[in-house]
Amino acid sequence: MINAVVRKLAVARLAELRALALDPRDAQERVLNSLLARAYNTVFGRDHALHRVGNHRDWTRAVPLRDYDAVASYFDRARDGEADVCWPGHTRYWAISSGTTSGEKYLPVSMETIRGNKQGGFDAIAPCVAARDPKLFSGRLLFLGGSTKLRKHGENWIGDNTGIITLHIPHLLRRWHTPGQSVAGLPTWEDKIARAVEISSRQDVRMLSGVPSWMVIFSEKVLQHTGKSSLKEVWPNLGLFVHGGMSFGPYRERFLQLAGSDVWCTDTYSASEGGMLGVQDDPEDPGMLPLVDQGVFFEFVPVAELEKDSPTRLTLSEVETGVEYAVVLNTDSGIFGYLVGDSVRFTNTRPYRFVFAGRLKHTLNAFGEHVSGGELDRAVAAGCKATNSEVEEYAVATQYPSSDRSVGGHVYYIEFRREPADIDEFAKQIDVAIMAGNEDYTAHREQGYGMATPVVRAVQPGSFYAWMKARGRLGGQNKVPRVLTPELEHDFVNNVRLNEPVA
Repeated sequence: MINAVVRKLAVARLAELRALALDPRDAQERVLNSLLARAYNTVFGRDHALHRVGNHRDWTRAVPLRDYDAVASYFDRARDGEADVCWPGHTRYWAISSGTTSGEKYLPVSMETIRGNKQGGFDAIAPCVAARDPKLFSGRLLFLGGSTKLRKHGENWIGDNTGIITLHIPHLLRRWHTPGQSVAGLPTWEDKIARAVEISSRQDVRMLSGVPSWMVIFSEKVLQHTGKSSLKEVWPNLGLFVHGGMSFGPYRERFLQLAGSDVWCTDTYSASEGGMLGVQDDPEDPGMLPLVDQGVFFEFVPVAELEKDSPTRLTLSEVETGVEYAVVLNTDSGIFGYLVGDSVRFTNTRPYRFVFAGRLKHTLNAFGEHVSGGELDRAVAAGCKATNSEVEEYAVATQYPSSDRSVGGHVYYIEFRREPADIDEFAKQIDVAIMAGNEDYTAHREQGYGMATPVVRAVQPGSFYAWMKARGRLGGQNKVPRVLTPELEHDFVNNVRLNEPVA
């Protein structure tokens, strides 16, 4: 009975999402007007004269683009207990960002955003349920998120964003949720994984949800614990994997080896600043539908214009395909004009669909080469395909010119699951793949005058896991940084075992 009801709702919601994505203008205007109506009489609203804002052009004049440092003073006041700072009333929940590219950030999570996340969670499963009816609610739904153990800060609570969301799973749904609230509350990732493996391996798990890198590790531990060779042997009814938080590309092949190729994989785009923002509605199309009716007003800035004093700010209805845009969020948690540090690229405008292009700070540009995180993922995947190898994890750093080398370049620290027979060839394929789609990189690489050939350094198995553990960054929303700053590279090299450098 419950599965039939869920499927009926999923079919209707999927149709609604696609219709909204065909013409998002009205829905986004309603969201902007709602944000203005709620926020105009807050401290932020008065400081920015939001009562005078009548349209998007007014909005761009009143609310400048900002990063975290520029709004931290507002957030600090609200977190310390002041009411009506950026959003009406008190904001009781605060998410600690994963800090992939910078230090910790404390981001407001209103009850409106929490409610929107509940709807977003349903939106993520709707495409699979509508198309396949995997009867998810005849078994268990496994969520692998951050700890639900929050710390008190005055009258407010601070913790992992996914932990906050897990705490607010509706009571009706908790009967299907595994490994359960007691395990979700465990503070250490390794304890949580051990208990989750023990509990879930005895259950009828039908859906997995989590960050791809950690889900691969969890899945491998399930197979080690059970002695099985495939997740389908452990969970015959496993039908859906909802993933997000990072590119699935580097982990896709390994996950499908573990789970089986018939598991429906749904990509999602979310951010601590705004919750669930986009869902993939077709497994054959990597593009995601933006969630335009859930309390988030989207803006997009061409990445090429970010250094300008007054970059163009576009609404969703104004974007074009093929352009890389920085994501700007305005949310019902009182976050406005906020550059989240992500970039996306639209693949379609009928309906609007986008793919995650990378983190803006996950860009290599020491020499003007402008290599994005997405290009790195695709290049490493090309190296694997060409050399029949598999990569567990990787990170890239810049090598600057020195007394030992006249030109700089990139060094790839790679933990292989299956090493290539010829690592020189692997490095060459990375180089070729980036040059195929990046004119700036090609110009610097031609004849080796501006940049040297990439260097590949293999590291011992388990190196990245050990390094993340040493940094206290296991699990949840924590991700291996794709681009290492000089400080991170020094820390990494001094904490792992490198094979002999090659290239």
